[in-house]
Formats: sequence, C-alpha cells, structure tokens
Amino acid sequence: ERTARANLKAVRQAKQTARLATLDQPSQEEEEDIYSPYILEEEHIEMTEANSPPPPMRTLGDYGQRNDGEIA
Repeated sequence: ERTARANLKAVRQAKQTARLATLDQPSQEEEEDIYSPYILEEEHIEMTEANSPPPPMRTLGDYGQRNDGEIA
C-alpha cells in the first residue's frame, strides 16, 4: 500500500511539473495577448457554479418519514 501511494504521488508530481512547464512556455499568440491562468480558472469556476442544479428542497415533514411514506 505504501508503494502504491508513493507511485501515485510520483505520477501526480510528474503531471503537475509537465503542466507547469507547458504554462511557462506561452506561444507567440499568447505573448501578444495578456494571459493569466488565474482568470481562466475563475471563469471555469463560475461556469460550473452556474450549471449546477439547486439542492432539493427539504421540509420538516421529510425527516420523520420512511421510504414508503409511513411515519417513523
């Protein structure tokens, strides 16, 4: 189990360093534009929050009932 965790950690770190290396080398188009990875992350967070459905409404009567509708 320790070996598996160590292997997963090594893979995670390798992916992270590869991702950071690609972010550090912007293309010519990105050099001309103002580019910030933080802005893109914030936009992604806002999109996921906007697409999530609202939580189900619970009333006090829901807590005392079983699955078949009988009172507990």
